[in-house]
Amino acid sequence: MKTYSKIGMLILLVCMMASCDENRDRSGKDRSTGGTAEIMVVVQNDDQWTGRIGDSLRAFFCDYQYGLPQPESRNELKHIKEAGFTDLFKKHKCILQVVIDPSLEKAKAETSENQWSSPQRYVKISAPNITQWVELFDKQKEVYQQWFDKVEHERILSLFRATKDEPIEKAIANKFGFTLTVPQGFYIAKDEPNFMWLRKELERSSACIVIYQTPYLDTLQFEKNSLVAMRDVMMQQYIPGPSEGSYMGTETEFVPPLVTTANGFPAGYAKEMRGMWKVINDFMGGPFVSYTFANPNTGKLVTVEGFYYEPNQKKRNMMLQLESIAYSVKFVEE
Repeated sequence: MKTYSKIGMLILLVCMMASCDENRDRSGKDRSTGGTAEIMVVVQNDDQWTGRIGDSLRAFFCDYQYGLPQPESRNELKHIKEAGFTDLFKKHKCILQVVIDPSLEKAKAETSENQWSSPQRYVKISAPNITQWVELFDKQKEVYQQWFDKVEHERILSLFRATKDEPIEKAIANKFGFTLTVPQGFYIAKDEPNFMWLRKELERSSACIVIYQTPYLDTLQFEKNSLVAMRDVMMQQYIPGPSEGSYMGTETEFVPPLVTTANGFPAGYAKEMRGMWKVINDFMGGPFVSYTFANPNTGKLVTVEGFYYEPNQKKRNMMLQLESIAYSVKFVEE
């Protein structure tokens, strides 16, 4: 009986250790908490949240995400007072702390990565008064968004790596010379010499990843008109619609594609194009986001795109997942 008791205690200890490991990342830090695209704001008092500071935060972080068919905010904001900012809340993945201290000479911003959990970004903005706080925030807010976006990508990809589809990853590497972290559930729907279409089909939704490449001839290929034209050529050729004579195209009239530089993209210089796709000669449509970059190993211009279809449902979170897959690109070493 003593032997069985010792074995039972050993099994229990192993299970407890495994459970602890599941809540920690490779660095040994606790896994960060928080909902998708959620930012925790730490304020000193309620007036900071309901007043000018909170209004500035909401106006920027809760603005609508471009390219979605229904209005959806880019982020979700939660707030807590400094007195309640305990260890539990310090594990949140994205934290922005507000400090108004009249003894300060000027406004300043401090930041750290993975301070209490991982992945995590902590930003502390301090100022002698509300006016200087808002001025500094407005000056640097785009950078803060980029930092928080990076945390979202890292968190999503940490989950995807545990269930990645290795055969698909290998197929992408052999064809294009780079890898993507694609979770299980996708399958290769089309595989052409310079084109690959991955699909994940559920009863009422369709999530897709498209990869295509062309010879890289000139930097003008990064211009908006060139990106849209190349997308339309590729989609018409390889993505058919549900009815005869229909095919995928790009919505350019009601929601013109928005092209920006993708800061921090792992492949180097890249252009992000965000907008709406539509089916020519039919009535389907939805959001897409693409990233176009040069592959120095092959001399090709590559586009990785995610697009989604789920009528009458919110799409921001799924688009963020597809965006994160694109941000997992990693060139294969020769």
